[in-house]
Amino acid sequence: MDGQQQIAAMMQEYRDNPPQTINGSKVITVLDYDNGIATNVQTHDVTPIDLPRSNVLQFVTEDGSLISARPSGTEPKIKFYFSVKEDLASADQFDEVNAKLDDKIKAIIKDMKLN
Repeated sequence: MDGQQQIAAMMQEYRDNPPQTINGSKVITVLDYDNGIATNVQTHDVTPIDLPRSNVLQFVTEDGSLISARPSGTEPKIKFYFSVKEDLASADQFDEVNAKLDDKIKAIIKDMKLN
């Protein structure tokens, strides 16, 4: 029961005080699927989301990263999903670019206070 309350509090905190930057990249849009709205952080313009309601938040950053948070429906835990990107000019750069992506994910975890 305590875990569910902590998760609800964490989601409410993200709704009330969304991060301004994640990994040094400005958050440009917050999508709140529970309230059915997408908010442009800079202009404060609100756009309806035409999808079924669900307790999910997504943060879109200037560098194209997408961070999603949603409570588990069956367990007292919250799940986070990260989508990060980097340009890959050639296959020779794979290891270098993959390391950059790993670093981005580690920085997101730190900024979102998940460790």
